Amino acid sequence: MNKLRATISLLVATLTACGASQLDLRTPPPPPKGTAEKHGAGYVSTQPPKGVPIATDRRSQQVKPKVTADFKETPKSNTWWSSLIWQFDETNPYSLNLYAHPLVMRAGATGLGFGYPDKPVVKPREYMFRYAEDLSLGLEGQKFPDTRVAGYSDFAVTASWKNGESELRTTIGHGMPFIYATRQGSARAMVNIQSGTMMDVVKDDGNALELKIGEHFYGLFAPSKSRWEKVENGYASDLGGKDYFSVAVLPDGDAATFELFRAHAYAFVTDTKVSWSYDEAKAEISTKFEATVEAKESGKGLEDSALLALYRHQWLHTKDELTKLAYNSPRGQMKLRAGSSFTTRMIFPGVLPVLPNAAKLEAGDLPLGEAVNQPDLFPKGFGPGPERDAYWAGKSLGRNATNLYIAAQLKDEDAKKRMLTALKNELGDWFDGSEPRHMYYDKTWHSLIALPASYGSAEQLNDHHFHYGYFIAAAAAIARFDQDWAKRYAPMIEMLVRDAACWNHDDERFPFLRHMDAYAGHSWANGPAQFDDGNNEESSSEDILFSASLVLWGETMGRKELRDLGIFLFTTQVLAAEQYWFDVDDAVFPEGFDHSTIAMVWGAGAKYDTWFDADPIMVHGINYLPFTGATTYLGRHPQYVSKNFAEVYKRSNGAIYSWRDYLLMYLALAEPARADQMYEDDTLFEVEFGNTKLLLRHWLKNMKALGQVDTTVSANVPTYGVFKGPKGKTYVAYNGSPDAREVQFSDGTKLAVKPRSMGFKVVK
Repeated sequence: MNKLRATISLLVATLTACGASQLDLRTPPPPPKGTAEKHGAGYVSTQPPKGVPIATDRRSQQVKPKVTADFKETPKSNTWWSSLIWQFDETNPYSLNLYAHPLVMRAGATGLGFGYPDKPVVKPREYMFRYAEDLSLGLEGQKFPDTRVAGYSDFAVTASWKNGESELRTTIGHGMPFIYATRQGSARAMVNIQSGTMMDVVKDDGNALELKIGEHFYGLFAPSKSRWEKVENGYASDLGGKDYFSVAVLPDGDAATFELFRAHAYAFVTDTKVSWSYDEAKAEISTKFEATVEAKESGKGLEDSALLALYRHQWLHTKDELTKLAYNSPRGQMKLRAGSSFTTRMIFPGVLPVLPNAAKLEAGDLPLGEAVNQPDLFPKGFGPGPERDAYWAGKSLGRNATNLYIAAQLKDEDAKKRMLTALKNELGDWFDGSEPRHMYYDKTWHSLIALPASYGSAEQLNDHHFHYGYFIAAAAAIARFDQDWAKRYAPMIEMLVRDAACWNHDDERFPFLRHMDAYAGHSWANGPAQFDDGNNEESSSEDILFSASLVLWGETMGRKELRDLGIFLFTTQVLAAEQYWFDVDDAVFPEGFDHSTIAMVWGAGAKYDTWFDADPIMVHGINYLPFTGATTYLGRHPQYVSKNFAEVYKRSNGAIYSWRDYLLMYLALAEPARADQMYEDDTLFEVEFGNTKLLLRHWLKNMKALGQVDTTVSANVPTYGVFKGPKGKTYVAYNGSPDAREVQFSDGTKLAVKPRSMGFKVVK
């Protein structure tokens, strides 16, 4: 007994000592002179880390961007066309499959192969619309040593094949049914047909051909007064002395469809832009997608505008006129618009830093002490290396940021101070410009890399948006309670934002929206797009965490430009996740795919699988975590939540062990009383690394009081939430500004909120 008491006393002393150290604010020393750049109170290392390969190929050899001599843009990674610019396989200097949709393409030694995979191959854990070549285009008799990127814009890229005086350039893009080609030199333009391919000539007007390849229809368009000549392997044209031609995949074989495409065949896309604006009064984010065109020819029957195919999350939210024509794709039906631009209008769902204390919980009702008095608030985690890396440190930052909000909500000043100081110390450690934890800027790929890296975040520039979302979440939490610290470190936080989602086209240090694919509606995780199935994105929820954290940071710091960037990202990503990860309308997943969700979106399709485990709760849960006040977006479709939960429960035979906390928190968005009761029936389980029992209990009890998310009401501040429950509607708003304000909800309800605080009221 005495020995037991001695052990307990030693443990208490250890915890107390650790707690005291966490309350001491550290000021890290500056790095050695000449080794780092100063950004506010922080530093970014300029010294390449020893023994850490940055941006490599499969042999761990460093890679430089594969671009032409006249390339003017900032090199970009982490997109659908990255295999054009990043040669991951030393034996392939061209590209892997490029899933632009509706076309899929692949660069090779003779030019650009392309096809239209409109039927999926469905397996028990995946569906894929994989690339199969129907045609290819090039220059007659020419083989090229490589393919390089000549330029890119927001949803298009221009590739170059050059051999002496001969050069072929093609512009391809998301939603672009055309390939726009130009040539230099005297070699004739070629459209090749593989030997043995079934082909019918549907229409031959000399310079304009319609071909049926298998079940697909294509248009070939050379300049007027030229013609396509049948040769052994396909069709050739001297282009009548001109330097341009185009090829398009047609939605069908109707004569009127061919004439529509002929009319637009000479309006060559030269630039694409995405822009957005936020209307606070309406809580509406408007996003404009615009293609700039150069009319190669004009005259009777010819149009000076492009044709664009809209993904489902786009055409559901546009009022612009669409044709009746459509394509199949891995993201469901793509509808065709005759016009160079369109605008989507979406209601921003609102984000909160934490749920309101609607259950009127007190400190004694929650395990607050257990959460904040851990001997190590930033443990190593489960990373592949021996060090505490950026991802697992990020998860700790996110977990402790939520604990800070709850401690403040419960008015526990000691716990609040401990968490606030711990967060400042941890971020200060990462922002000091010195090993072992620091930020390094790579000039070759224009990327900010947190070291120690993890899961390819250095070698392949993977997952920066996943990692940095947690860092920004922690900074936003600090900003609510300490504006002085936040202002001093703001340049470092904005470096993180610029790396993952730079909002300025003219920023020379970072590419525009590195991870976020504005046209696709979500981000891509892999730097070089090193797979034949295209690029991929696993955790849509961690992608959305980045955006929600940015909204909170921008709102609390009074940086509307950043706030509105976050609103654009968040709203678009939520609507894309609902369609492509969750298929809430039962309109995207193909027949025969027997799942309510997928874990990974790929260029070619989707997989009911993760990179790390096939356990159903992890397959589902990777798109739940982490839970914050912004995670209520997952409850916008409560019937779907119940459906998603039911599949996990069924596939786990009714016994949930791993990630039980997340499953119950997710269920609470649809059936809060049931979720809370399931927790009370079995409280003896461990929570996931990025979660705490404090947040779990706080979430379940407050969701039980709040009810379900109400999507019918918005507010004139971006930090809001509305719920409908047993006691009526609960209106919630967070005021990040230093001034009190009255929040106006769209149904006429008003709520007065004090400066830098959250308020709520229940209306029966």
